[in-house]
Formats: sequence, C-alpha cells, structure tokens
Amino acid sequence: MTVAQDLQAFGAFDVTQAVASLWVFKKRPATGQMNPFTAVSVVMGDTLRRQLKGLVSSYQTSHTIAEEYNLLSQPGEGGFLAVSREETLFPSLQRLIDQPLEECLVRDVKQLNNAAGYVLRLRHGDLVVYCVKKANADWATRKKKGMMNIFFTEAGLDIIDSPSFSISRSFDFFVVDESVLMTSKAAFESLLNHKDTYEEAYAALKLEPGFSAAIADFTVFDTFIGKNATHLRRMAVIKARGYYNNPDYMTRLRQINTLRGWGIEFDDQGRIVATPEKMSDILHVLLDHRLRSELSDNQYDVPSTTPVGQ
Repeated sequence: MTVAQDLQAFGAFDVTQAVASLWVFKKRPATGQMNPFTAVSVVMGDTLRRQLKGLVSSYQTSHTIAEEYNLLSQPGEGGFLAVSREETLFPSLQRLIDQPLEECLVRDVKQLNNAAGYVLRLRHGDLVVYCVKKANADWATRKKKGMMNIFFTEAGLDIIDSPSFSISRSFDFFVVDESVLMTSKAAFESLLNHKDTYEEAYAALKLEPGFSAAIADFTVFDTFIGKNATHLRRMAVIKARGYYNNPDYMTRLRQINTLRGWGIEFDDQGRIVATPEKMSDILHVLLDHRLRSELSDNQYDVPSTTPVGQ
C-alpha cells in the first residue's frame, strides 16, 4: 500500500471497536541476530483503555496529511511525516508485540523501570495500528526519598503504596500497514535508532571535495559531533544546503569573521581551522544561522532561517 492509502486506512480505522493491548519496551545493545528490543505486556483498566483510545481518535481528526520523511523535514501542524516501516527497526519491535499478550505479561514492576517507551496495539478486522510513545522523565517507579506519594479520593488524601506512572496525552508515531506516520521526528529517530542515517550523511559529507576544501582537519569536528543527534542533524543540514561549495560565500565568511571579530581561524589556503571552543560558531556560520538585526545591530544565532515573505 502507498502512504496515502495507509493514511486513509488510519483515518477510517474503528478505534472504538478495536481490541487494545498495552506493551512497555526497552532497548538494548544488539549484535548479530539479537533483537534490539525487549517488551512486556501490561493489563489496562477500562478507564485507561478509553483514554488512550480517545487520544488515538483525536489524531484521526487532527492529522489528515502526510509528507515524506527526510533528514531536513519536520512535521507540520495537522500532518505526519511518513517513512516505510521496512526502513526502520520497527519490525523487530513488532515481532515482540505481536506475540500473545498472556504469554508476555509483566511479572515484576522492575521490568517497567528504565523503559524506552510504550505501544498501544489496536486490532480491528485485518488491520493493526501501533501507537508508540517515547517514555519521558515522568515515567518512573521509584519513590522520591523523604517524600510520600499521595492521591485524592472522595474521602480525602491517602498514601499510594504501589509504584505509579505518568502517561503522556500524546503519541510520537503510528505504524499502519507499511507506513510509519510520525508526529515527533526526534522521538522516532531516538527510539528506532534512525540517527544512524545522520551518521551516514556526516560520513558522506567528509568525503565531499567541496567540504574537504573548506575544512583544514576533521579531528575536532569528529570529537565535537560524536554521536550527538542534534549535531549530526545539523551536519546533515549543512550538507544539504552546501554553502561551503560556494566560493563567494566562503570569501564573505572570512571577511565578516574578521570584521565582526568572531575568532574563527583560517589557514593560508582559506580553510576553516576548527578549535573546540569555536565549533558552535563554525556550525552556525556553515548553516547561515548567524544573523545581524537591522533594527538593533545585534548579532544572533538563530534556529532556522526562513526567508522573509515565505
């Protein structure tokens, strides 16, 4: 099926009549044929089931378009980014979640500690929809030292002896047939190790003659970028925009660097000499994210650069 067909199937899916199960999963280092995930099923109460189903229904109403996922794209309001399920690690997680839930029920609350995320599995007819959420800082089972967990009832306040969890009122992505439909690109990339794509883009960038001609040495770059998803994403944007290939841009960069006293160093061939303390500045200028206000004359490093009027 196409993305459009999968999006249509998601919108038409009968959430109310679907059979629901909840799974909590963890990630682990995997080598060879080892599954990079582990998962256990959790029994849901009726109220939680209704709340989660209602949340899915709200996405069916609010998210009606899908754009192709790429390294630079971001989900728009009311829309998904879409990528093929087979291009991700989700099939490995799916194999666990498709097991009979009775055989995988959690037996000890410790199995829920340090979870990577959870999946609401919905099945109606021949279609299964997987609703995935990355666990956040509120997902915890440990009681705070020196504190009592309490809850409110009609009788007043009482102590909670059992561990408690907080579940977000959102999902990060849905898997429908052959498509992953995401609302949070960062959570998708984190949970399914999709930042590997950014690492590949960075490796390819260093092989480009134009980038090699702009950077004197990659040692400091490699140390600074490392496995940091944000830095890797920025390098992918630098590669896509390719300002380093423009001789006029690089000449202008050297001139403005001297004029404004940015302190970025260049060698006698005009190549950037990276230093640890200037790496953040270097990324901003290669992204063209260092701007000067015409009103205040102040300089700013900005997160994005949408041209005026667009």
